[in-house]
Amino acid sequence: MLRAMILGCGARAHCHATVYPQVAGMELVACCELDRERGEAFAAEFGIPAVYTDFAAALTEVRPDVVHIVTNPTRRVAEAEAAAAAGVRAIVLEKPIAIRPGELRRLVGIEAETGLHILTNSQRRYFPEAVSGELHEIIHERLGDLYFVRCSTKGNLMGMGPHLMDWLLRFLNEARPEAVWAMGHGRTDEGYQQSHIAPEHLLAEYWFPGNVRVVFDCDPLAVGTPGDPRGFNCHLEFHGTRGRLSVMQLASYWFQTESMAEPVRHEADPDNHNLGQRELTRGVVALLNEGVPHRTRLEIEAPVFEALFAAEQSVFEGRRIELPADCRDEDWESLMQRLAAG
Repeated sequence: MLRAMILGCGARAHCHATVYPQVAGMELVACCELDRERGEAFAAEFGIPAVYTDFAAALTEVRPDVVHIVTNPTRRVAEAEAAAAAGVRAIVLEKPIAIRPGELRRLVGIEAETGLHILTNSQRRYFPEAVSGELHEIIHERLGDLYFVRCSTKGNLMGMGPHLMDWLLRFLNEARPEAVWAMGHGRTDEGYQQSHIAPEHLLAEYWFPGNVRVVFDCDPLAVGTPGDPRGFNCHLEFHGTRGRLSVMQLASYWFQTESMAEPVRHEADPDNHNLGQRELTRGVVALLNEGVPHRTRLEIEAPVFEALFAAEQSVFEGRRIELPADCRDEDWESLMQRLAAG
């Protein structure tokens, strides 16, 4: 039985903890939260036996195999280093896993140096529609030659942007962009944007292998899916020489090819968010007990953030950027200061 702990007991942590009764082979044995009262309330809600306010003490006394890190995204590196030093076998990092390019490079180094498995909480990779391959079959076998993709989501680049890019790369068979040209403006410290530091408004064009062009719109004012009850409006449209596919927030979709008189429509389970979280967590057990590769391992998720950082580098330099890009923290800092100043 694997021992798991949750670091950070805010709203997102509830999504992580809720699925544990459906996960065999791993149990939540502790939670850690700076706000003692909030931590105790969280532990009582989910039947967690131990509550800590100090992460180092929790690691020493609990000796967890797995830690879910659901904290301010500006602290990922320090928390990953502490977990690795304590002998934790795997961490599940909430998104974004890095705010600055250097943080991503350091996470890659930590995994290589220590053997710690660094996983991203990108639960969409575990939605039934993604696992079954039905969307891949439509994109790569029924639409003809893919040539254009439009992606959009509400929120800034580090809010829903990681989800949007993660889904895009998954559906393109983990292809990596070859170049990006982006424009962006504005930055705010209100709400989650205080920690999810990024251009508030960003529109990018990516060049992918096979001459596939992607327009990537990440903006509170983005055009998305009308009527989306969650308000995120994560939406992807794939255009091929023989048809078109439109994928919405929780993997509902419709597609039509030139040989079809009417489009085919699919309504995803409205509980896909929890289903994906459950399967992602079960995947941690399969990784540690059976060696089954996890769908959100760092070697797959690092390119997601490399692509996002390259877009920010393009905004900073005002030109098209070839990938892999040399994204420097000092350029990132200068860009954020410029955006904040208007």
